[in-house]
Amino acid sequence: MAQSSFTRTLFFYYLHVISYDFIFGYAIFPAYFQLKGVSPEVIGALLAFWAGCIILFEIPAGLLGDMIDRRRLLVLSPLVKGACFVIWIFADGHVSLYFLGIAFWSLASALRSGTKEALLYEHVAVHAQEARYTAILGKERAFQDGATLAGAALGGLIASQNLELAFWASLAPLGICALAACFLTDMRVTPRQSAHVSLKQAPALLRSTWGEYFAKADVRHVTLYVAICVTFLSTLEDFNQLFLLAIKMPVWSIGITMALMGLARLALGYHAGKFEHFAALNWLAPMICGGALLVSGFLAPVFALCALAIAYILVAPLMVLTMSRFQKALDGANRATTTSVMSALIEGLSVVYNIAIALLFSHLTVLKTYQVAGAYLLLVAIWELTRKRPAVPLVNVA
Repeated sequence: MAQSSFTRTLFFYYLHVISYDFIFGYAIFPAYFQLKGVSPEVIGALLAFWAGCIILFEIPAGLLGDMIDRRRLLVLSPLVKGACFVIWIFADGHVSLYFLGIAFWSLASALRSGTKEALLYEHVAVHAQEARYTAILGKERAFQDGATLAGAALGGLIASQNLELAFWASLAPLGICALAACFLTDMRVTPRQSAHVSLKQAPALLRSTWGEYFAKADVRHVTLYVAICVTFLSTLEDFNQLFLLAIKMPVWSIGITMALMGLARLALGYHAGKFEHFAALNWLAPMICGGALLVSGFLAPVFALCALAIAYILVAPLMVLTMSRFQKALDGANRATTTSVMSALIEGLSVVYNIAIALLFSHLTVLKTYQVAGAYLLLVAIWELTRKRPAVPLVNVA
């Protein structure tokens, strides 16, 4: 009976994850703004505003996830994201409405980031399925990436007929996402878990979160590792199309190349759980990525492409394994808040990395900038390899 309940929960959880990112509007975002007459400078400001809002909303949203029924937030999140698209449809070139829509999307992301991870892990813990947790995260990541790729591919066809139709059509999967969340359960309402906390306990939750970072070396280290390694790799990939142009790839081949690399990363992320026992991956992955990018500028185009693909694909298991380790290191009633603190840090550093990479582009070529990124990743690998080991394994084995 317990296994059946857990299988049912996973089904609706995966459905929620897939439908949240099966968005046809991704195919034209943010090109949609430019096609509506918004200047590139304002588009850059919109994207910066997006990240800034996520940082602003993350921790308050995490507190909400620890104080009220998490299912309610997971139902609300896709509806708020849908509101963003509706605002953009009727914005008709009014920049202020594009900013308002971005704020709604940022809020939607913040409402589910820490809440979703907390709800899943508590289901895993209550049903004694910790041994499967990393594999579950791997599948979740693969489903999310697959949904994003499929939505963008189909969205391109829809947008070629009508730009707004791509956003209208995106409301359907978001409705399914909200409906799927209705069938999830916040385990804290059961006798086996503590009840929700009140608003008056918000300061105590923040103190508890702060204390958890100070008391647990593994939480601190995973957060730092994600910040300086995983987030950097994730930010760098936003510029991969510029790299492909720099190695003289035809424009028509860029989309195909990115899709093929995306499928390869999807497959590796799906099987990330198989690497859970391989602790050396924490330093080996940035070393391989860094070495590949460092030499990429000296290679023929086909080999430079392979070097880029290595760095793009290897980040998949790192994303899964670090989140698994982070969640396993937490306890107490502030799981959503602590996860949101980590998410806010990731978003903040992503902005910093974007600015740093843009500054490098202003002084160096694209290929040389990627070589500098490779050297940075080698330093991260050396730091991870030589750091003093904690008492627990680098990657937990359930």
